[in-house]
Amino acid sequence: MNLTHGLIGVLYLLAATALRAEDLLVEHRDELVFDERLSLKEVVDATFEKYPKNALIAAFEDEARALEQRTSSWIAGYPFIYVQWLNDAAFGSRGIGNQEVQSGYQIPFWMWDQHKASRRVTDEARKSAELYARALRHEVAGLVRDALWNLRLVENRYQLARQIYEVAERLTEVVRRRVELGDLARADLLLAESDQLDKKTALLQAEAEVMHARKAYENLTRLRKAPAHFAEPLSPRKGFDEQHPAVAAANALVARAQAEVDFTRHSKQGNQPALMLGTDHSRNSDRERFNNGTNIAITIPIGGDDWNAPYVAQANVVLTERITQRETLWRQLERALHEARHNLEVDRAALEIAQRRKEIAETQIRMSRLAFETGEIALIDYLKIQSGAQAAIRDAAQRAIQVQRDTAVYNQVVGVTP
Repeated sequence: MNLTHGLIGVLYLLAATALRAEDLLVEHRDELVFDERLSLKEVVDATFEKYPKNALIAAFEDEARALEQRTSSWIAGYPFIYVQWLNDAAFGSRGIGNQEVQSGYQIPFWMWDQHKASRRVTDEARKSAELYARALRHEVAGLVRDALWNLRLVENRYQLARQIYEVAERLTEVVRRRVELGDLARADLLLAESDQLDKKTALLQAEAEVMHARKAYENLTRLRKAPAHFAEPLSPRKGFDEQHPAVAAANALVARAQAEVDFTRHSKQGNQPALMLGTDHSRNSDRERFNNGTNIAITIPIGGDDWNAPYVAQANVVLTERITQRETLWRQLERALHEARHNLEVDRAALEIAQRRKEIAETQIRMSRLAFETGEIALIDYLKIQSGAQAAIRDAAQRAIQVQRDTAVYNQVVGVTP
């Protein structure tokens, strides 16, 4: 494994080297600085601050504060003023009969257990907002990890493509000189030039992939720099549990929805018990003075469950949706965990094989180059050997990076947030 670690270190150094403008085949370029001092956590924090969904956190917190205001109130709805005028004189009558003016102030009160249910809604809303923020940051961490490792892969692919192109370029010059000396046929020069153009096409494609990956990273993070080192140690966790940020947030949403069902069941849609304090003023004719009195009334809603049932059912629909979303999330994480474990195991084994193939390939390149220079093999055979060997070297480099990427994916699945 020492050889593996050494190769990974070399690859990190290559990937941390920015493309020079003079090296580009196309004028378009997306500048990105690889900063030795920048950490993965700092990138995640910066991305999280500017992530569009971050605005939802403030909205959820505002909702929790509004629910707290409702729960802290000692009344259970809108108070209102009541005024009523009564006159028993018929329309069109010249006389004025009995007159009565009633006024009052009506105050709604909490129903039995309604205030307790409201308190539970408030607490669950506050908890849900906190856990949503944690889950969102974990989601952002996954996006950043994916963008960085994709960038590392294409940067490495570009460096290898450039090295292969430079080898093809040097070979073409060697063949051209040997053709001029009459040592090789002109057909060999055409073959070498064609091979060089193939390698240049591959380099052009690799360059384009780098630019796309850089733009994707910048679009996500809103940064013009990336960490030069962001490999992670494998988490000792064997799986995920209820503390996983996404699972914890899903559980909080279920608890919030259940609290809403209980509150709706106890609320009867605004038909609250109420106390009315008022006055009563009456007289038999306009010649008399008003007789003043006090008016006290208490209203208590009874029954009405049939009318409230649809609202409870609607709240239950939301609860059921939250439960099914949680179960779906759990299954998705189970599948993702299996894939992460399997990919890491497979890529580790493949890396060992790729390392051995790389050693063989390097020996083949040296031997075939010597054989070509001494005339023991034709150019076309040398190119075939070289192409196969270069593919083996490229595979080893990519596998080394892929193992580190698999580690980051596993950490993400089990709930590790940088």
